[in-house]
Amino acid sequence: MALDTQNAFQLLTFIAAPALLTNASTVLVLSTSNRFARAVDRARKLEDSPNAPDRERALLRVTRRALALNRALTAFYVAVASFAIGTFSELLGGGVAAIVRGEIAPLITMVGLFVATVGTFAIATGAAFLVAETWDAYSGLREEARDVLHSTVL
Repeated sequence: MALDTQNAFQLLTFIAAPALLTNASTVLVLSTSNRFARAVDRARKLEDSPNAPDRERALLRVTRRALALNRALTAFYVAVASFAIGTFSELLGGGVAAIVRGEIAPLITMVGLFVATVGTFAIATGAAFLVAETWDAYSGLREEARDVLHSTVL
């Protein structure tokens, strides 16, 4: 059976988008994992220094940041899995469509689109958690800077 070049181009188009989004999701996982490791290091440092000023408030902030980063990582892992499944199902659906004409190929394509949509929402959710964590981190830095400025002025 001859391969329909138009169908092959459409198949490549449907595969490329989830594949690129899988790559973007993995980059977000990597950078978020690094931020999470920094938050854990900060928490350990605070736990080891019981005389630190405002230690309890700083520990609470670091814990809140770590939880936000954990939720972001979870969302990004869901996105990676969704886009990987979406890419595979689009490839499978296109291959089935090229071989046989029937009801199964559109169904597989619809599954791929649904899973890719879940992945898109997962990226948006993870990004929202990163924004919240970033605001919290900057707020903590502003407080620390203010405390340092007040201690040096006095």
